[in-house]
This record gives sequence, structure tokens and C-alpha cells, in this order.
Amino acid sequence: MKHLFLILLSLLVLGNVFVSCKDEKTDFTELGKDEYPQIFGQWPDKKSNGDLGEFNLTLGDTLKPIVQYTPSQYSEGTWYIDGEVVHRGTGLCYIPKAIGTYNVKLVVKTAKYETSREAVLNVWSR
Repeated sequence: MKHLFLILLSLLVLGNVFVSCKDEKTDFTELGKDEYPQIFGQWPDKKSNGDLGEFNLTLGDTLKPIVQYTPSQYSEGTWYIDGEVVHRGTGLCYIPKAIGTYNVKLVVKTAKYETSREAVLNVWSR
């Protein structure tokens, strides 16, 4: 009987925990179209001497940096390789055609503001 009482009490406590957490609201800050855009994610840091960070690939591999930018519903991302537009949006998948060094740039714009990130892409032979 004592065990049954403890089991029922435990179920009552657990049930109360699930019900009490259900109605809590979390406040998320929504960024508007007048906010300055920000870029988050996988991007190489600048070197200590100020040179651009580097992506390093073997020829035939795909460059797939994982980034997000905000305010996402009010901004557009444009990817450039050596000054030429290669993609719009967050999901860049770029396969270099030749060994060499390239400049990679992501520009994110809203109606009012713009920000960017740059890096060097080194492509090596297999």
C-alpha cells in the first residue's frame, strides 16, 4: 500500500510539472526591417596580422559554409567569388574548377543597411 501511495504521489507531481510548464511563454525579440543585419556561423577568423581568414579545399571538394543572417525575413545574402555573383541565399555550395586562390565574400543587405564577410579560398591539388 505504501508503494502504491508513493507511485501515485510521484505521478501527481510529474503531471503537475508538465502542465505548469506548458503555459509559459518565451519572449523572443523579433528583429525588424530597420535593424542592422548580422551574420552568424562558420566563417574563418582574420589572422593576427589582419589578413583575411582562409577556407582550404582540395580540388573537387565543395565549399559549404554554414551561416545564418538576421533579420532573415528582411535581408538578402549575396555570395561573390572573385567579385562575381555565384549564389543568393544562405546555402552556398561552390565547387572550384581550378587550383588557386580566390576571394569569397558574403554581402547581406536590408532596405537600410549592409554588412559583409570576406575570406580567402585556397584550392589545393589532390
